[in-house]
Amino acid sequence: MAAKPPQKDQQVVDAPAQAAPSRGVVIMGRDGRTKRIPGYQDRQRFPESNSASRQLQLLLAGSMPMLRQKMAGIVYQMRSSVSELVSRLRRMTEPKRVHAAIFLAASLAITVFAVYKVLYTTATTLTFDGVELGTVASEEEAHAAVLSVERSISDALGSRYTVEADKVSYSTGLTFRSALVDERDLEVALSDTLRVVEHGYALYVNGEFIGATQTEGAMDELLTQLAAPYRNENTISIDFVEEVEIQECDMPTEDFTNLANVALLLNSTKAGEVTYTVESGDVWSVIAQDHNLTNDQLLALNPGYDIDKLQIGDELLISNAVPYLTVIAVQNEYYVADIPYEIEYVDDDTMWEGDTRTITKGQYGTADTVARVTYQGLEEIERVIESQTMLTEPVTEVQARGTKERPSWAPTGTFRWPTSGTITSRYGYRNIFGGSSFHSGIDIANSYGTDIVAADGGEVIYAGWMSGYGYLVQIDHQNGYVTYYGHNSKLLVSVGDKVYKGEHIAEMGSTGRSTGNHCHFEVRKNGERQNPMNYLP
Repeated sequence: MAAKPPQKDQQVVDAPAQAAPSRGVVIMGRDGRTKRIPGYQDRQRFPESNSASRQLQLLLAGSMPMLRQKMAGIVYQMRSSVSELVSRLRRMTEPKRVHAAIFLAASLAITVFAVYKVLYTTATTLTFDGVELGTVASEEEAHAAVLSVERSISDALGSRYTVEADKVSYSTGLTFRSALVDERDLEVALSDTLRVVEHGYALYVNGEFIGATQTEGAMDELLTQLAAPYRNENTISIDFVEEVEIQECDMPTEDFTNLANVALLLNSTKAGEVTYTVESGDVWSVIAQDHNLTNDQLLALNPGYDIDKLQIGDELLISNAVPYLTVIAVQNEYYVADIPYEIEYVDDDTMWEGDTRTITKGQYGTADTVARVTYQGLEEIERVIESQTMLTEPVTEVQARGTKERPSWAPTGTFRWPTSGTITSRYGYRNIFGGSSFHSGIDIANSYGTDIVAADGGEVIYAGWMSGYGYLVQIDHQNGYVTYYGHNSKLLVSVGDKVYKGEHIAEMGSTGRSTGNHCHFEVRKNGERQNPMNYLP
């Protein structure tokens, strides 16, 4: 019996019961078109149906109509739900306005509270002597800041310090969070207001406080300026002899000083002894001159000292003041230096032992020199030759050296004191007999008849009376030097006599132009008057 044809409104027509399932099923879609789903036998006609991937593809293709149907149902349900929701909202229009007002009010309240919590907080303001110094999160922080400042000031002063309680007040209330400051900032504000101690930089020299400033780096710059005169393009290093230290610290306000006053102090001197040790060949006048002193100034520093009897090893006080700061500078120096020549000796039996005579004069060589020189202040204390490049070679000097036995009267080349006594008149200009005159020697006073001896060996070239000298002895020491011994009461030698150093040649008196018993002693070199003090030990 044949199946009935499908109606237009019918979406799907079941296959007749007698149709073979292996041949497939015919269905009609919503668009009115019929579709046939292949059966088992149809699928067997495709050789790729045995492939797993092809089977999966066919499975998905076969499932698509069902999936589309499901999706259509879901979309339909969603549309229905939306329509129902819209209808309900329309019915609830009036009640919703009431709910919105409540919602807005609640939202506004929450917003106001949030803004309040963000912008405001409860805090404590510290006030000193009517001036607000800052606001911190709590009164405990404000108290802690005050205690911290008290401790800092006490440490700087070295004694207990307390902030005046009647000038300090604490007020707690609402305030903007942005107005809060850190506890450390509050401490700084209180310290600045009190101005009992301040942060600064103190200069110490050998542990002694010199001055302080609040400006960082100012003390370093001052020390650089003090050392500047000792610096040039060849300077290697500059330092100070003294121990110099800059300390960062809190200190009493009154301890801060003007930098100009600090510089003035560092350029001055302080109490302290400067001494000089007498060496071989030193004489009083030269020591004084080397230290920018007069003979009288040096004597004033060493009262009661016998300036005519210096002993090797004696310590003379040169100054009662020493500088606060002494610069020590090391620099390279470039110059042409003299290179010493050697001396070659030739024995000569016509000359006395110890005497020499130049046969061929030597000549210094020259060399480009680099030296590392150390100065302490303006005084050179060390010179180290770094390198030398020879420019001209030195020329050796040839000298004749005596081998003949020296007689007792032969000169030694040095002088001894001609007598003992007190120096009553020195070499140079003096006022005498109502006028000014030049004194060509020294006067050594003692009692009548005191021994006068030869200052060195030589030959007597004058022995007799000579005008203002009275009885006078002259000795030629045969090396360019001639010594004079005047105002004697008695002469013990004659012209032509050979005398040895220390030989008794006369006795002290007051003959000639004289005001008392003394020996007038002169030293002349090649006829030129010399200061005898420069030759006597």
